[in-house]
Amino acid sequence: MRLARWVMSGACVLALAAGAAADAAPVAAKIAPKTVRADVYPRPPVAFPGGVVGQADVEYANLTGFRALTLDLYRPKAGTKPAPLVVWIHGGGWNRGDARTSGAYADWPAVLASLAARGFVVASVNYRLSGEARFPAQIQDVKAAIRFLRANASRYGIDPARVYAWGGSAGGHLAALAATTCGVEAFAPAASTGRLTGAEAKVARPLSDSDCVQAAVIWFGVFDVANAGGLNTSGLLGCAPDTCADKAAAASPVTYVDPNDPPTLLIHGLADHEVASSQSELMAARLRAAGVPVETLFIPGADHGWIGADAAATRAASLQALQRTFDFLEAQAAKGR
Repeated sequence: MRLARWVMSGACVLALAAGAAADAAPVAAKIAPKTVRADVYPRPPVAFPGGVVGQADVEYANLTGFRALTLDLYRPKAGTKPAPLVVWIHGGGWNRGDARTSGAYADWPAVLASLAARGFVVASVNYRLSGEARFPAQIQDVKAAIRFLRANASRYGIDPARVYAWGGSAGGHLAALAATTCGVEAFAPAASTGRLTGAEAKVARPLSDSDCVQAAVIWFGVFDVANAGGLNTSGLLGCAPDTCADKAAAASPVTYVDPNDPPTLLIHGLADHEVASSQSELMAARLRAAGVPVETLFIPGADHGWIGADAAATRAASLQALQRTFDFLEAQAAKGR
């Protein structure tokens, strides 16, 4: 009796399920003729003051075995001429940080957008941190971003003849390398293969566009890695600089200074306890000796990240560095380089 009831109950459940399936809407999906690896998640543009349009998480490279590499893009109000490009490279000791923060600036994206409002395309780059990959991965990523932006210059309204690197601390180190290692094969980026099929990946080649820059701004940067003090240089190199002097030299912008380097602005706080201002003094001396146009600004009382003795001093130093930077970039753009 119980078995009969169970059979009847099961039959009713199956009948109800069949009826529900019959009434359900059919599935729908766009189907491509082959495997799709592109990231198609919607990312609507963001409006900033002055007609600037922000585009977040633009993928510039995808290397097999690593996360996608992205940058944020800030574009000025559409004009008739392509705009010069500024590539911002964040700091954080090579092992932390991201494209949307810097020092005591409460809204770094707004700062970058304000530069874009002056007639620049601004790209803020994320790169592989030292916990993900050792040097030279970081500078290879920066160069990959520059090549990507040049390859898409017409799409983004960029003047490929006017590309400027700007970075702070570890990002300053990378900006300085971008400025001094034009054409250095050891730092050429790898092919972007993460979204390709196996067959496509085997024959993929890096973008061939130039990764050279026409000017550089470096805030409290590292130029001589072997003497960078307590920063994460061991994490960057995979060894203590005093045990691998060759690697430390290869990672140091001072190693590559030559007369072909672009005009450079160096800004440093004289009270910097993380990266001594002597680092910028050394770089300035090397650039001058090579005949490279170089400007310097040393801010009294400013520690790393423009942090001062109090809130007012931090604000003053942060605004002074920013004003000098914007003035320098506008002067370079006006000269057409």
